[in-house]
Amino acid sequence: MTDTLKTDSKSYNKVAVWLHWSIGILIGLLLVIGFLMGNIPKDDISLRALVYNWHKTIGMLILVLSVVRLLWKLTHKAPAPLPGLKPWEKMVAKSLHSLFYVFMIGMPLLGWAIISTSRFPSFFFNSAKMRIPELPFWQGLDKVAKHDMHEFFEETHELMAFAGIALIVLHVFAALKHHKTGKDILVRMMPNYMRKK
Repeated sequence: MTDTLKTDSKSYNKVAVWLHWSIGILIGLLLVIGFLMGNIPKDDISLRALVYNWHKTIGMLILVLSVVRLLWKLTHKAPAPLPGLKPWEKMVAKSLHSLFYVFMIGMPLLGWAIISTSRFPSFFFNSAKMRIPELPFWQGLDKVAKHDMHEFFEETHELMAFAGIALIVLHVFAALKHHKTGKDILVRMMPNYMRKK
């Protein structure tokens, strides 16, 4: 299989596969860290800073990779739909993929908005030399308004996390269902070395 996608290609190419699994693994890791963060004692400031900064770093990595993936999708043809899929299944699949892009890009942007309205600085890889820049949109707000925006972004971020989990469950369920019925959907997104020769 070549590195460039063709209109009759049955599988995604190496770049698309790498982006898919890299983002998927990072999202899974981020969700686990996100739910564990609430159990860190508030008086353990160093541990909280470490975990929160890594959470933010992974979120920013997901944002970058998701934008790259979207650009790749817009500039490269995807494989043709597998035969046997019903029209409503194709429509649901397209809708699900669109919602995933909203989640993959919107969730980190919300996180960045939280960082930008926080009283505390944030750092890439928990390094004091690599501060995460703040978005400029809320710099003119007073402390009360900024705090209110921060609370709003945090609540929206949390709700979006649950929506993302629902999307992931639907995605996995659909892939397993189609694979079980003989449609090799899973194979299309597997690395070459994992595919049957």
